[in-house]
Amino acid sequence: MQVSAIIQKISIRSIDAKRFVMGPEAMRNTKITTSSSITSLHTDASMLFVGFVYSVDYYPNVASIKIEGEIRYANPPLEGIDVANKKLPSALSREIHTAILRFCMPELVLLSKQLELIPPIPMPNMESKKEGYPKVNDNKYDYR
Repeated sequence: MQVSAIIQKISIRSIDAKRFVMGPEAMRNTKITTSSSITSLHTDASMLFVGFVYSVDYYPNVASIKIEGEIRYANPPLEGIDVANKKLPSALSREIHTAILRFCMPELVLLSKQLELIPPIPMPNMESKKEGYPKVNDNKYDYR
C-alpha cells in the first residue's frame, strides 16, 4: 500500500520529565528503554488525528521522560483504518511511528541534557584495533 498522507502538523500537548536519583553513580549500568504508542485516532472529512505518547525510561528507577502529542494528516488513505480499535495499516503505522521518533528525539536530547542524563539515542562503541587500548564504556563518559 502506498502511503500518500501528508503530515500537516505535529504538536506537543505535554512533557513530563523526572529524575529520581542524582549523582554520576546512578548512571552506571543504566538501561534505557523507549516506546511509542498511539493513544487516540479520529477522522473528519479529510483529516486524520493521531494522539501519541513517546516515553523513555532509565532503569533501574533513575529517570523517566514522557511526551504526549498529536499528528494531523491531510488526505490519509482511510481504507484499513479502524478508529474504534486504534488500528492502522502497517505502512501508515510505520510512517506515524517514524514521524513521532523524528519529532520527539531532538526534544528528548535537550531534556536529557537538562536532567543530566545520557541521551536516549544509541551511542556507538569505539574499539581500537591496536592492542593495549581500552574499550570506551559509554556509562563512564560525561555527555554534558
